[in-house]
Amino acid sequence: MSTSVALGALGGWLRRELAGANGEPTVVLAGHYAIFSGGANATDFLNGTQAPLAAAEMIAFTKFTWEMACAALAGTNSAQLLVLVDDVSFVRPLLGDTRVREKLGDALASKYLSAVTRLPEYDLDALSGNGLSDAKMFKQSDARWTYSERELRIAHVRRLKTMLKENKHNGALSMNADASDITVTLPEHGEHRLVQSGHTNCAGGYMELIASLHERGVRRLISLVPMRCLGPLVVGTTLARGLFAIDDFTIVNVAVPDVGAGVPAAVTR
Repeated sequence: MSTSVALGALGGWLRRELAGANGEPTVVLAGHYAIFSGGANATDFLNGTQAPLAAAEMIAFTKFTWEMACAALAGTNSAQLLVLVDDVSFVRPLLGDTRVREKLGDALASKYLSAVTRLPEYDLDALSGNGLSDAKMFKQSDARWTYSERELRIAHVRRLKTMLKENKHNGALSMNADASDITVTLPEHGEHRLVQSGHTNCAGGYMELIASLHERGVRRLISLVPMRCLGPLVVGTTLARGLFAIDDFTIVNVAVPDVGAGVPAAVTR
C-alpha cells in the first residue's frame, strides 16, 4: 500500500505511527547521511563546513529527517533511532584501476568510521536538544553507533554464501561456479541478481539491515530515506520477506523528496 504525506505534516504522521506501535520494539531510521571524498579524507559536511554543491540536497535531507525524528521521539518509550552512513556513493577515489579505487575507498570509509564512533556533533546536539539520551540510539555496537552501508553489503554477500553452503534457502538461491554471482528466484517476484562480481547493491544492503534488525528483536522499522532510494528499498523489503521468511516484522519505507521542492513524501508499507 502506498500513500503520500506533505513534508510539513510528516512529523505529526511519525508521532502517530509511533503511538500506534502498541509497544512493539520499533526503530526509526532517520538522519541517514553520506560521507564525501574525491580522494582526500572523507567528511560528512554536517558541521557547517563549506560543502560541494553536489552534497547540498543530501545534507538538507539528513538534517530535515534527523531533527524531525528527534522531535517525534521525545517523550516516547518504545522507539529508538538508527543512523545509517552512506559510505559508498560519494567516496570515489579518482586514481588507479577499479581494484585500487575500491581498496582506497574502503580505507577512507574505515578511517572515518574509526574516528566518528558515536555520531557527528550536529546529530549529538539535536539529540540532546530534544532531551534524548544515547539510550534512544539503536547502536550498531557498543564500539560504534552508526551502521555502515559498505559493511552491510559485505555482510549480505557473506550471509547469502552461508545460506547456500548450508542449503538454508529452499531452492531460492543459485550461484555460478566461483560464487561471484548469486541470484534469488521467488515464485511471486521472479528472478533478481543480488550479487554480481562479488558485490551486492543498495537492495542487498537493505536486506541485510532488515535481517540483522529482526535477529536483534526489532519488530517495526520506519525508514526515512531519500526519494531516489525508494525503488531499491522496496525491492530489498520484498526480497527480504520472501527469502528470510520474515512475517512478524512491519516495515514502513518513507521516501523524502528534495526538501525545497514542495513535493510530498511517499509512504509504502
